[in-house]
Amino acid sequence: MKLINRNIRREFKLSIARFVSITILIALGVFILVGLKATGPDMKVTGQRYFSQHHLADAEVTSTTNLTQSDAKYLRTLPHVKKVVLGQQVDLRLNDSGQRVTRVMTLPKTLSTVSLTSGHLPTADNTVALSNKLKNRYHIGQWITLTANSDRKSSQLKHRLFKVVGFVNSANYIKENDLGNANVGNGQLTGFAVVAHNAFATNNYQVARIKFNNTHGAAYSDRYEKQTNRNVNQLQKKLNHHARKQRTQLANSAQEKINQQSQKLQTLQQQLSTQQAALMQTTQDTTSTSQAQQQLQWQQALLAKKVAKLSSAKQQLSQISSLKYTIQSRNDYNTGYNEYGERANRISILSNTFPIIFFAIAVLVCTTTMGRMAEEKRIEMGTLRALGFSKKNVMKEFAVYGISAAVVGSVLGTILGVMLLPHIIFRAYTAGISVGALQLHIPWLWLSISVVIALLCTTLPAWWTGYQLLKEIPATLMLPKPPANGSRILLERITWLWRHLPFSQKVTFRNLFRYKERMLMTILGVFGCVMLLITGFGIRDSLQDLEHIQYSQIIHYDALGVYNSQDSDHNIHQYQQTVTQSKSVKRSMLVYYQSMYAKNSATLDNQSITMIVPKSTNHFSKFVTLRNRQSGKKITLNNDGVVISEKLASLFNKKVGDHITIKDAQGHRTSVKISGITEMYIGHSLYMTSAYYKKVFNKTAPANTEMIQLHHHNAANVNRLSRKLTKQSASLSVVQSLTNKRIISGILGGLNNVVLVIIVCASLLAFVVLYTLTNINVSERIRELATIKVLGFYPFETTMYIYRETILLTIAGILFGFLGGDWLHRYIIAALPPETAMGVPSILASNLGVSTLLTVIFSLIVMGLMARKINRVDMLGALKSVD
Repeated sequence: MKLINRNIRREFKLSIARFVSITILIALGVFILVGLKATGPDMKVTGQRYFSQHHLADAEVTSTTNLTQSDAKYLRTLPHVKKVVLGQQVDLRLNDSGQRVTRVMTLPKTLSTVSLTSGHLPTADNTVALSNKLKNRYHIGQWITLTANSDRKSSQLKHRLFKVVGFVNSANYIKENDLGNANVGNGQLTGFAVVAHNAFATNNYQVARIKFNNTHGAAYSDRYEKQTNRNVNQLQKKLNHHARKQRTQLANSAQEKINQQSQKLQTLQQQLSTQQAALMQTTQDTTSTSQAQQQLQWQQALLAKKVAKLSSAKQQLSQISSLKYTIQSRNDYNTGYNEYGERANRISILSNTFPIIFFAIAVLVCTTTMGRMAEEKRIEMGTLRALGFSKKNVMKEFAVYGISAAVVGSVLGTILGVMLLPHIIFRAYTAGISVGALQLHIPWLWLSISVVIALLCTTLPAWWTGYQLLKEIPATLMLPKPPANGSRILLERITWLWRHLPFSQKVTFRNLFRYKERMLMTILGVFGCVMLLITGFGIRDSLQDLEHIQYSQIIHYDALGVYNSQDSDHNIHQYQQTVTQSKSVKRSMLVYYQSMYAKNSATLDNQSITMIVPKSTNHFSKFVTLRNRQSGKKITLNNDGVVISEKLASLFNKKVGDHITIKDAQGHRTSVKISGITEMYIGHSLYMTSAYYKKVFNKTAPANTEMIQLHHHNAANVNRLSRKLTKQSASLSVVQSLTNKRIISGILGGLNNVVLVIIVCASLLAFVVLYTLTNINVSERIRELATIKVLGFYPFETTMYIYRETILLTIAGILFGFLGGDWLHRYIIAALPPETAMGVPSILASNLGVSTLLTVIFSLIVMGLMARKINRVDMLGALKSVD
């Protein structure tokens, strides 16, 4: 038994390179598989814990007018509504800055609460707690101003000056930047602040937060999301009915006021006419004339007030006619919630492809290595059997060796995969998002699967090979394995070609076909590694090109200035003049802009669609280029259908000529015909002519947006124009293309960092695979190499005798890897980007070049390492080893 144990220790010492390479292969496979399988759930658990701690509302209700306590009372009567909390909020400029727009809201106590990071929560009506991201700009005890565009105190707050008493985080605003649109400053919300309830001067409410009583399961789970969506759809129908009822009641009340004001106005006008006539007749008495004139002026002032009241009442009636309620789930009202969930889903999708292939390659090479190890030990096994050792003791070496490599590799891979990789991905992928510290967990299922496979691939091949060998008698085992019968290869049958081949090439081709299994394993190993490298680099290239193609070749406008189409003609004219008279504006055009939604069984959430209806299509191509991605052919808008973005068509499995059903925020559905599918990489878009809009909606599309293109597209110009627009009375919001660029850069930037980790691991895998397979080749043919050296071959010729085969097999693996990489890249790039983005599916030539270059470099490094081993071969010892 001591001899067996000594033999095992000697094997570890003599084949340390093989043991290390097997361990690294197992560790890499487990690291990527367990790490990526753990990261997606880790991110979701982290988000679930954060949202649960902050009691994030299941849904929010907003209205085109302010909400009231009667609205809250009605909401509490709706099915499955457990709790309703009204909230006040207003968008204001922080310290008179047009660059920092803050959403000031009352301190939430039960739903969508905030967590204190420093200081204390506001209690006095002139104290405020700012979002934690502003901690580096402001400090506790500092006085700040919160103002509207006029630099004066907001009519909704009691004060203009506020004292900073703390800093907070909110689950409603987990993103540090690009929190949404606002109607002050540059139109972009950059932070939030909370004040005490008594800080607001009015009792008008802007939002109602809702908690359901029938939603089960954690955030992002299918069970929770599906039930929430069902509740939202059900409540939206009831809110539409409530809106119609409210419109009727409020309209009747408003009309009654208008009638009263009109009657009073008519009476005043009659009195004023009588007084004017009397004044014309009494011109002798100066005193009485002066008194009459004063009376007349007073009556005129009163008349002006009545006219203003009547105008205000009519405007109120106009607003009542457009009264609507909108209810949105977390995915719709909270962009951070949706974006964070999308990022976690992308990692989960990535974990279903890369790690499986990665692990499969590692397992394949380990299986081959351990099988070859058993064959190398043929003579040793025969000797031990001849000395009287049992088959079990003889096989012990393979079990200990294989289990040791599997256990060490699995432990290393698990520790790094569970502790390191999730942190790397989380830190890179959640840059600009705050959801607290990452919550780690071990994916026991995948860990168990990977460990079992690792044990099987390191012990079973050696055990099976050894088991087959031990069927022979010891005397036979102590002799070298007889060579296989020679056979002519295909090239030998092409006599004219075979005759012209030099001896070295003939030997190379013969050996390739002589060791078919080894040839296949090398090709498969290189194929898999090159495929992973091409896919990794391809994803990076596809994502990096998104922003450039989208905003230089497709989208040419810099901002969408959205205004209230129901405002007075004067205010709308002023808004449009601000655009046309601005020197920074190169061109602009009027469009109808509206957010629409679509959903089918394949998508869990509503897909948000930007619907744009140009007033005229004459110059629309200067703002948006509509084209077919494959052919590059331009698409023109016609009166027979709509043009939708390619990703939207792909999600809903639609083609030209099909119909797609879209709905507005209130759930009203409309079916439209698809006349074209345009190249679009970011966001879902839908374009149609005003004539087709009237045909399908039975109403005219009212222009409500200025589509603006600037001379210079930098952020300073866009922000300057945005500040001008938000100062206009008719302004609703400004949608900047820069904002979309930053959002996509954040999403895809994190993905690039993840891909970088995969590229590094794939490169390491490629190197270890090449080294392991080449090492097997050299070890098995050590006597053959000794013979070559004895025959007088130079060191380089001896090395090339072996490595010429490796070069050919590597080239074959690279070529097959091109095909596999192209297929895997197309699959990944279709599934990996968020539902609102589409990757560029093509592979750059530089990608193929870099992947090939890396593989060649690894091959040359391995060649250098093997050359040293070959040059150190003991010729006499190798040739007489059999004796």
